[in-house]
Amino acid sequence: MREAHISWNALSVANSDFAEITHIASKLEVVAHLSVSERGVRQLIIPTFVDGMGPEHLMEVPFLEIEETNLGISGEAHIIAWNSHPLSVAAIRFQDIHIIPPYSFGGDGMEITVRGVPSGISKFLKTCNVFLPPDRVKVVEMIDEENQLEQLLTEKQIECIINACSVGYYQTPKKTSLRQLSENMNIPRSTLQEHLSRAEANLMNWAAESLRNQ
Repeated sequence: MREAHISWNALSVANSDFAEITHIASKLEVVAHLSVSERGVRQLIIPTFVDGMGPEHLMEVPFLEIEETNLGISGEAHIIAWNSHPLSVAAIRFQDIHIIPPYSFGGDGMEITVRGVPSGISKFLKTCNVFLPPDRVKVVEMIDEENQLEQLLTEKQIECIINACSVGYYQTPKKTSLRQLSENMNIPRSTLQEHLSRAEANLMNWAAESLRNQ
């Protein structure tokens, strides 16, 4: 499985079919897909409007049909709209891929995340190039988390980590000591410490790399 992070900068959006939105909202964040029909994609949207603009101005956008607007106490708006833009409809109807909310489009640019099988990702990127060529595409391989951890840690390191967590070794304050843990597992304290130290280093490097790639 693959995940593609696709983005368009503000200039590209301003020179596209989405240009009219750029004068109304700096960002329309799609937080959920509610349904799909011949009308398009029914989306739940949180908008960030340009000064002086509001939900009523989105009705001027040809491919948006505003169904409902709810204004919260703080003035934050939640909009339900039908989006019939060809790229939006293609993204939802495409086989072998899934669009991951939230994603956004507007005056600040456009960003979407797509997850699916390699062939589906490739076909969708070709469709994007027809409607609106992306400015940046980052494709990453999705690895099952359990298998990835098994690749990172040895069997003994996994055993030590599980035992340490189960007796509260990593809680604050610690519920047990390294000496007690080594006695419970019947292995030398120095050996246990080595297993835990290597496992902790591998896990921290893995976490840092995952955060860096977000």
